[in-house]
Amino acid sequence: MQENYFNTRPLLAFSIVLISFGCESAPQQRSTTNQGTPVAIAEVDPQTIQTRLIDSYKELWPLISIDQQHKKLPILLTDALPELRIFGIERVAVLNRDGEATEDELRIVVSMLDDMHPSIRLSAAKLLPEINLPNLSEQVAVYLAQETDDQVATYEILYFKDSPHSSAIDPVLARLDSPIVKISTETLISLLKHEPYSKEQFASWIQVVRDAKQNYAEPSLLTLEVILSEERDRTQLAKELRYKTEKTKFAIANGFAIVGYWEPLLDLQDDPTIKPLLIEALQNKGGLSAFKTLLTLRQKFDMLKWESTALHILKSLDTTSFLLANDMISNIRETDLRVSLLLKAWKQSENRSLNTRIVIAKRTVPLLNKNGRAVDALLLLEAYGDSIIDEELLSLQFQTAILASSWDSAAEVRAEPQPWITEWTTMKENDPASAVVIRQQIVQRFENQLTDKQKDTLELSLPSVVIEGTTSEEEINP
Repeated sequence: MQENYFNTRPLLAFSIVLISFGCESAPQQRSTTNQGTPVAIAEVDPQTIQTRLIDSYKELWPLISIDQQHKKLPILLTDALPELRIFGIERVAVLNRDGEATEDELRIVVSMLDDMHPSIRLSAAKLLPEINLPNLSEQVAVYLAQETDDQVATYEILYFKDSPHSSAIDPVLARLDSPIVKISTETLISLLKHEPYSKEQFASWIQVVRDAKQNYAEPSLLTLEVILSEERDRTQLAKELRYKTEKTKFAIANGFAIVGYWEPLLDLQDDPTIKPLLIEALQNKGGLSAFKTLLTLRQKFDMLKWESTALHILKSLDTTSFLLANDMISNIRETDLRVSLLLKAWKQSENRSLNTRIVIAKRTVPLLNKNGRAVDALLLLEAYGDSIIDEELLSLQFQTAILASSWDSAAEVRAEPQPWITEWTTMKENDPASAVVIRQQIVQRFENQLTDKQKDTLELSLPSVVIEGTTSEEEINP
């Protein structure tokens, strides 16, 4: 590794050192040359001078303006003294947290992952999670591949655990057979969750894992082996779930959960170690089979966790599978559950096609209307704006607006009187009080447009009286 040396020192710090060790020396430390010029006869420890210099930087640097700090930082970050380079990294960190660090300053810090001093590389590596630069992952992967210090490598690997990137696979894999096997394995597990890889790659990587297992009894290596294994190997590992220690059992089950291999976990659903991994496995597997199994387990789990998993699976289903899943929900005759899942599934369907969303709406809106939630149903339908051209859905929107007593919304969908009259006729038998209100709306909005036949239907062409003591909907003809 290379180190840049600069002869220039920032003027401020140099002045402080001169003041500290200059003209105010004690009398016994002074002598006189033949020309009468005083000279120092006591030597000062270089380490003391260096410490004073660094302390002066730390004390006075925050007093410098931001513009001056930006001018001096490149020199500070490449200073010959390692302690000052570390101090420079710390100052960049402060600026970065305040949103003041420049891209050039951050790039210099990243390049210091190649510094000859491990302490400097460690300081730079600790700052990685706070740095946002293009191609940073690829650069860190290169530095990790050549890193010789396990502590520095640990922080570089931790960066990839929270910021997964495929470029990290090989350099992290190389650290499995090392004292930092735990963090390396956990990071690889995270990396494998975020990218698709080939069977050939898995076959190559699993051998590295098995070699590392010969030297390190780290349970997470077993989790990684499960992830990389083929189906026949997973079947064999499933047999060991009942006989291994808790740590080993959890490691195997965790691998199954990550790859969605839920079947072996179902038999151990009452095991507190396995139970949370079972629902994770169902979510990661997805599909109708997993959803059907999840429905049978709804009493086993916390409702929020169960519902979150159900929605995750529903969101991933194609339209045909979604409708089949909806039928499964209807078969268990839990209307509130069905309404809740359908409504939330619709709200999460922004990325689905319009046709798919219409299918979901056609299943959701009638249930909402039936359960007295017409206002919610109308909001759902109005989210489509003017994009609805499906006649069945338009009729559903009109009926929903009527149920929600949103008369203007209903008029926007059906601007002629006949659909209103048809709706009034239906409601006259089922909900007489609401029918009276609809009839009033028809008269107010369409009185001049009504045909004689429509007036007859609405009983507007005949005189009517209201018998004393009756309600308004109990009108009779004399």
